[in-house]
Amino acid sequence: MTTAAQHPVRHVDVEHAPVSRAEDPATPGAGTVPDTVGAPARLRLAYREAGDPAAPVLLLLHALGESSLSWDPLLDDLAALGYRVLAPDARGHGESERPGQYSYELMTADTLAFCATLGITAAGGLAIVGHSMGAVTAALVTTALNAASPAAAEADATDATMAPVTRLVLEDAAPPRPGGPRFEPFDEPDHPVPFDWPLVNALRAQRGDPDPAWWDDALRIEAPVLVVAGGPTSNVDQADLAELTDGVAHGRLVEIRVGHMVHDEAPDEFLAVVTDFLRR
Repeated sequence: MTTAAQHPVRHVDVEHAPVSRAEDPATPGAGTVPDTVGAPARLRLAYREAGDPAAPVLLLLHALGESSLSWDPLLDDLAALGYRVLAPDARGHGESERPGQYSYELMTADTLAFCATLGITAAGGLAIVGHSMGAVTAALVTTALNAASPAAAEADATDATMAPVTRLVLEDAAPPRPGGPRFEPFDEPDHPVPFDWPLVNALRAQRGDPDPAWWDDALRIEAPVLVVAGGPTSNVDQADLAELTDGVAHGRLVEIRVGHMVHDEAPDEFLAVVTDFLRR
């Protein structure tokens, strides 16, 4: 791996149709988005970039509480594979705006709008690597762009100029499904954190009560899928990762036994596995 200096942060303004989610009456305010029918949602997103702007795009989506900085050490190595590598900060994270409204639907719509704004077209091609929260978003973006679910129409992503996903890497995460564990809200810490704290409990509530279509649609993904599992010390149910791998049309599971933060704890091994997958 290279040890290049940190890549500069860039910014882009994106806009997409409003996205809303019904409120759970049992937990008012958890994981909900206020009714925003009318004006489009506008958001300034930060991102880092490496590689040839004319090359196929590799999109890197980070974990909850992280930012594009977590991918920074890998950008040049991944760009050397022949990609334009783009690593955005999700809403509420890093240097992106903190609008106070958080859901996986919104993050999916943000990512689709980010791709559209940066001109990622069908002719160029698109691969996605997502870690944890970013893996869930990556799966939802894939099903939207590959027209595997009604999310495509909802997110206004059926434009033929948008790129379908050709390769998908899920790092130690899979879309949640009904019947999984419920997550109790965390208390807000008494010290500053580098992200907008309300997003934590909003997304945890959704993981405990997910849309059933998330899992079902993920199983319909036809693009090759690599699942990188963190092994027995991870806090993620590894059986779910194996089941998703077995359920998709072209799935491959690789275990790197370092826990949930795979590309942080074993960057060289992670890079080797992802490189092999992207080159197949």
